[in-house]
Amino acid sequence: MKKITIVLVLVLILHSLTVYAQINNAGFEGGIHKNEMDYKKTKQYKEVIFLTGKPILLEGKVAIKIKEKKLEYKYELSSKDGQATLKRDIKLERIIDDNSHPSQKIEVNNILDYKEEIIVKDNGNQTTYTLVDYQFHNSTIDDTQPIVDFYSGNWLGTKTYSINQNEGQVVVEITGNIYGYDHYWGATETQKIHKDINYSLNSGDTTLNWYGYADIDVSFNKTKSIEYFENAAYLSSFDGGYTLTEQEETIMEYKYDLPYLNQNNIVDGLRNVGNGVERFETLPTQKKMYIPKFEDIKGYWAEWDIKKLAGLQIIDTDGKYFGGNLPIERQEFAKWIVKAMKLVKDENKPKRSYVKPEVNPPVFSDVTREHPDYEYIKVIKEKGIMNGVGDNKFMPEGNLTRAQAVTIIIRALGVERLAPNSPFTTRFKDDNEIPEWAKKSVYVADQIGLVKGTPEGYFYPNDYMTRAEAAVFLSRFINYLQEDFKTYYRDMILGY
Repeated sequence: MKKITIVLVLVLILHSLTVYAQINNAGFEGGIHKNEMDYKKTKQYKEVIFLTGKPILLEGKVAIKIKEKKLEYKYELSSKDGQATLKRDIKLERIIDDNSHPSQKIEVNNILDYKEEIIVKDNGNQTTYTLVDYQFHNSTIDDTQPIVDFYSGNWLGTKTYSINQNEGQVVVEITGNIYGYDHYWGATETQKIHKDINYSLNSGDTTLNWYGYADIDVSFNKTKSIEYFENAAYLSSFDGGYTLTEQEETIMEYKYDLPYLNQNNIVDGLRNVGNGVERFETLPTQKKMYIPKFEDIKGYWAEWDIKKLAGLQIIDTDGKYFGGNLPIERQEFAKWIVKAMKLVKDENKPKRSYVKPEVNPPVFSDVTREHPDYEYIKVIKEKGIMNGVGDNKFMPEGNLTRAQAVTIIIRALGVERLAPNSPFTTRFKDDNEIPEWAKKSVYVADQIGLVKGTPEGYFYPNDYMTRAEAAVFLSRFINYLQEDFKTYYRDMILGY
């Protein structure tokens, strides 16, 4: 078999691994697979082929082997009626450039070997399509921000199949785009693929030439949702609680415009136009969340947001009182963010009886390794989410203003570019009181719905944020990560 060069991409998702892996790790054929986040296992797989002149849904398995510098796909598929089968093997050499930029990675892949054969039976006849040439080029860039990875890419490809060895050929030209993100509260990857199919058959007395095309939209989604359930039992120590639900789904929508072929394989001049949808969903996993027993939040305006964060163990629940009207301290806000985004791993991992002390220098001059929140402040500094306040000090017990809190969250997202160039004004009536260093963050937070201001139109940027306000703000941010990101990366791209 001839070897050609093909460039693919593997989009980064597993932050804690040194071996890079992508959300869609079943290739770029336009198919979908179940349990897509579990990249080590053989998966159920679906794909629609169009090279015969009509759409054929194939189902089966795709086995994937991922190594640091090598990737292998092995597909074994068939139609439900058994009249069509597909076998495909792809081997890729991985090339990752993650040294040229501190937060960006570019990945390309070179094909080492390929093999594909499709057999279709129809009215007692058997036709074999053998892949004899595969040209493919793809490149994707991954931009890693403090709490989210953004990535996008595109590709061009041409697959040439021989028909029964020498009776003709089918050429499938492929263009595609990919858009995605990955963070703790969810991940979505959307692919938009277009295929042009040119069919040419010259066998004996049969000559047949036709053109058709197909558009395939593929979406891979991992979502986490939080829902409150009332306790139906009246006589109980609690009235209800939150449940954390996690689910994965993959959706494939396709449209096609192909020739109409009659029983004699003659094009009648009519077009076969249609569409279809296929999907996989995993069984949702559910986990009950802790129920706080604060004595000062019942009926309080921020009760439900406080309960949600406490249930997620973002807020410490050791005390009897929450103290919603107290200003939130910088160290506490840092801790809440780190816990909400799971930036510190294995927090509850059992400790051995003896652990060799680590040599950890002070994060800031006023935050030594003996500080109870050292690990949280350390990671929030390393991620570039919160900075010091002069002379390398953090002021852990200092209060946090509303402008500072908003700036921290937008910096964590890495979307300051959405603000216009200076000079500009926000919609708030006290815009002139917003510090210049916070202007872009406040503008962006307002545009994407993370801040609302007062009913009178004021933001009060320099007022200290209370613990209750911080809980509502962070709860709103988590909801934004759960819902709005998916809207941007699936619904708006696919036109839902």
